[in-house]
Amino acid sequence: MTILALCLLGGYLYLSRLYVPPENPESRAGVGQSIEYLNLQPLTGDARAVTRADLEGRVVLLNIWGTWCPPCRTELPHLSALRGRFAGQEDFQLLAVSYPASQDREDVDSLRTETSQLLNSLNLDLPTYYDPNYSLLYNLEETLDFRGFPTTLLLDRRGVIRAVWVGYRPGVETEMEWHIGRLLSETPSADSDSSAPE
Repeated sequence: MTILALCLLGGYLYLSRLYVPPENPESRAGVGQSIEYLNLQPLTGDARAVTRADLEGRVVLLNIWGTWCPPCRTELPHLSALRGRFAGQEDFQLLAVSYPASQDREDVDSLRTETSQLLNSLNLDLPTYYDPNYSLLYNLEETLDFRGFPTTLLLDRRGVIRAVWVGYRPGVETEMEWHIGRLLSETPSADSDSSAPE
């Protein structure tokens, strides 16, 4: 009985060290900084080219993902559903930016085909974009200490990063929805003052 108790205690202690609670999305590196440059091109669906100026006055959920990334593939249906829940909000936009597995690949047609095939296999109607010169990705590497895919940023109406989620975990979309709703409920004047975290 003592050996069993020690084994259980040891297992508990070992597993408790492995569990790392999710970071607060409002306290990650890059929160409070602006996305100054953005040039996204349409990849699939009814996506249209998007620049930083196009997003002025909108709350934006910007998702960085790739078809080769298992957590990204798991997250996509949840992001699509989240987009659907805010479909009536003209001042909200979800930007799903697809990246190839290697930055050496400049073949947009292959990226479009891979992205379309994945979205079709998941039965998703989700407009996607690509970052033609990787300028967004390079900017995020400097701003966020970018760690990997998927990474999702929530931008306020001024283009200021208000929250960052790295990776996917079940239920994160509920957290994202709460943060989006909070930003949408802020009046534009409140959004443009110093309410953004430093």
